[in-house]
Amino acid sequence: MTATANPRRVLAGPAVVVAFALLTVPLVAGALDSAFMTPLAFPGYLVLTIGSAVGNLLFPNFALWVYWVPFAMACYGIAVVAGIGYRAARGGG
Repeated sequence: MTATANPRRVLAGPAVVVAFALLTVPLVAGALDSAFMTPLAFPGYLVLTIGSAVGNLLFPNFALWVYWVPFAMACYGIAVVAGIGYRAARGGG
């Protein structure tokens, strides 16, 4: 990431949007209807499973649906890191 990188582009650029969509859309579609569950949902499912396991250890009385918000935040964080990696691989442009 260069010093002149636009923060908006780093935090919400096309690479971030695509990475976030790849992590969330297949999993949400599969959660709504199991006919839509495809192997594309595996990365998002892995993030949700790890987050749910940690959340259940920390807060055992919460229902599993509560972990969807941390799941979305974790996916966004992963997407930002992927976006930064993509921009670095492209030479910062």
